[in-house]
Amino acid sequence: MTPQDAAPGPAPRPASTAADSAASGRPPISPRQLVWTLGVTETISWGTLYFAFTVFIGPMSAALGYSKPFLAGGYSLGLLVWAMCSFAVGRLLDRVPARVVMASGSALAGAGLLLWAWSPGPAVFLLMWIPLGLAMSTTLYEPAFVVLRQAFGDGYQKSIMTVTLMAGFASTVFVPLAQWLVLHLGWRETLVCFAALNLLVCAPLHARLRYVAHASYAAAPAPVPQAGAAPPGIARVALRQPVFWAVVLAFTALAVIASLLGAHLIPMLTEKGLPLGEQLIVAALIGPAQVLGRLVMMRFPVRHPLRLSLPVYAVMSVGLLCFALGYGKWLMAAALLYGCANGINTMLRAMAMPELISRHHYATLNGLMMTPVLLMQAAAPWLGALLWRAAGGYWLMLWVMVALALAALGAFAFALQQRGLLRAADAALA
Repeated sequence: MTPQDAAPGPAPRPASTAADSAASGRPPISPRQLVWTLGVTETISWGTLYFAFTVFIGPMSAALGYSKPFLAGGYSLGLLVWAMCSFAVGRLLDRVPARVVMASGSALAGAGLLLWAWSPGPAVFLLMWIPLGLAMSTTLYEPAFVVLRQAFGDGYQKSIMTVTLMAGFASTVFVPLAQWLVLHLGWRETLVCFAALNLLVCAPLHARLRYVAHASYAAAPAPVPQAGAAPPGIARVALRQPVFWAVVLAFTALAVIASLLGAHLIPMLTEKGLPLGEQLIVAALIGPAQVLGRLVMMRFPVRHPLRLSLPVYAVMSVGLLCFALGYGKWLMAAALLYGCANGINTMLRAMAMPELISRHHYATLNGLMMTPVLLMQAAAPWLGALLWRAAGGYWLMLWVMVALALAALGAFAFALQQRGLLRAADAALA
């Protein structure tokens, strides 16, 4: 029996319901307000916690004498904390109102950024990545996807497209903003400004996330096994499904590719002899291309969005092949193809669990799926450096990325095929 076989049942819903709002004396916000609120907070959270880090490496290294590998190690520690907390946060979101979790995450983000600005020594610099990693796990995308799944029920896809479309500008806005602030104010003052954004904008907005849970959403209990067997949890049921592992393999491979490019794109372009100005153009094209991919998906909606995975991952493979073989203008084409595909992939990741595994226990299953994905994302920059050292250049890493994209394509094709066969069998038995 798969998790989708479970009947919804009269399970308790998360506390972010109309009853919760009535008890607090505040009316629930409208669906439109909910989407725009999350669009704003996700843009700020991604920009300040994830994308802007690259701007601070040079100024911190010059001011404090920390080596770049040490600074990157702190960032990876934050990603590791994010990965290790992903499943626990998912289970928490199935039990606690999302507004409490996300507001607490924004408060942790503000506190962590203030500690970062203080940075009296190496120990504090490393320790402050613990609250920042917790903040990432409670604010970045996955908790927002849970909120949208709860609020919109089975019609959550369009709202996720809108939020990810807005948040797609996080790097476009915050990387140059951080560079400008560091140049005119200093890196410590810039971090204080980013802390203020999390404490004074994101935390209050997250605290207002009181919404009516959609009638089609319910955290159904795990399926009951045959008599005499212990009732398994939803996580153990999912872990027995080949479809689940195929999806995890696909998204893990894609996360490794994104992390490798994020850490090694500029030195890889330098190795290919691309002038500095064109390097910046290639790097800047990926963010807008992600937004373009999401816009195309919104403009031409399909009945079963996950079926787009196969052509999308084929396009990504072609883009990475252009990175591996191309020079000059071909690298700009590679950035556009990869960016478009990766932008759509973010939305597919949000839809995979309810469409392929179960429409219930969304937060728990998404957290379970994201744990290995985020662990490998944290390790990927080091793996890229090892591949570079072993090959004496980036050519091996580039071909590994092509192979990973093809592996993701094959894994998702298997998942769609298995899910289709299971549904056909269910229909025949009905």
